[in-house]
Amino acid sequence: MNAPTNPALYTGADLRLAAVDMDGTLLDDDKNFPPGMDELLDRMDERGVTFAPASGRQVWTLLDMFPGRPGMTAIGENGAIVMRDGVEVSSSPLDAPTVREAVRLVREATSGPDAIDGGLVMCGKKFAYVERTDDEYVAGVMPYYHRTKRVDDQLDVIDAIESGDLDDAIVKLAVYTPGPVAPLAQATLANFAHSHQYAISGANWADLQVRGVDKGRAVRDLQRFLGVTREQTAVFGDAGNDLSMMSEGDLSFAMANASPDVAEAARFVAPSNNEAGVAQVLRVLLGDDPLVKDRL
Repeated sequence: MNAPTNPALYTGADLRLAAVDMDGTLLDDDKNFPPGMDELLDRMDERGVTFAPASGRQVWTLLDMFPGRPGMTAIGENGAIVMRDGVEVSSSPLDAPTVREAVRLVREATSGPDAIDGGLVMCGKKFAYVERTDDEYVAGVMPYYHRTKRVDDQLDVIDAIESGDLDDAIVKLAVYTPGPVAPLAQATLANFAHSHQYAISGANWADLQVRGVDKGRAVRDLQRFLGVTREQTAVFGDAGNDLSMMSEGDLSFAMANASPDVAEAARFVAPSNNEAGVAQVLRVLLGDDPLVKDRL
């Protein structure tokens, strides 16, 4: 555990944007929000501060996690798409040949006598597309991809997008397996690591997207869109896919539970995700922490 920073070192900042990772950062280990989250978001709205969850999740899933909040901003698919108030701020679609080859490799790896249990999620701007329809697999995918379509052939989806018959674009590819992801990832998406952004994103997940696309780039896109500076930006994270954000905000916070590389890259340390660390820090930055004067 990293020791949290004295709030006196970041009190009084001109906060205008907070980009916040979800798992291991905003959410506790049981996937619960910090107490009083709705009131905190209301306060941020009143102060003109944009709150932007930043996650590998589908952008629509992120918006569903914050219901009843018009104008919500979200950084989805590890930065491959940014939305604000239903409007696309930025996105980075993958090329069709890469997607087709990935479909072929995943089909090959998940069939035959040496089949690996798993499947491919084609992550579009509007929907995620899966071929596997068994309940166990879909149950593993749905918490992260609320808008999911089960299709007979993912290649047909690519053809329809290219022809203009389907209004969508694939911004990320993800392989999911109920077991350890490394064998499936190595047989499939890792083949594109020389030309694309490839990462193991969890015990059961690996992702592929356009090279150079990450949460940090998404934060820069959002800053330009909002007219917000680096000095007015706070970022919070705990894991490797949050590392790129740490250089995009002067108010960069690693969680107390963060990995060593994130802790080294951040300027400050927030209390852990299980201590509602993000909420604690945001209240200080907003000047709403009644205890902060005692710590100055």
